[in-house]
Amino acid sequence: MKKKCKECGEPFLGRTDKKFCGDLCRNAYHNKSNGYRNALIRHVNHKLRRNRSILAELFSRDELQVSLEELSFLGFDLRFYTQENRFSNVKYRFCYDFGYHLDEENLLVKIVDRAYNRREQHEQSMAAEQE
Repeated sequence: MKKKCKECGEPFLGRTDKKFCGDLCRNAYHNKSNGYRNALIRHVNHKLRRNRSILAELFSRDELQVSLEELSFLGFDLRFYTQENRFSNVKYRFCYDFGYHLDEENLLVKIVDRAYNRREQHEQSMAAEQE
């Protein structure tokens, strides 16, 4: 029994449950149907990676407190973060493993690392190399 491909409309032979004439048409069909969802995920991931890289760069330069204006100038988007935690009744937002506390009163952002603090690990590894 000849069926028509869902993507290109060409007739083809095959199993009764086959919907596409080949892999190219199957992939093209699914890429089109998932395009918006994939684009949205790509956009969000891009924003999260950008935010994390900005926090990581500032943290590596020991700039642990920056103005909200400077952070915005660097391209940081406060709307995108991976989680929100409270420590000692202070709200921290994290972009993966780097976090920040927004001091709205003084328009400052205080940058923190996770509890497993990379800085201590780095200092320990540097000390071990010197021995």
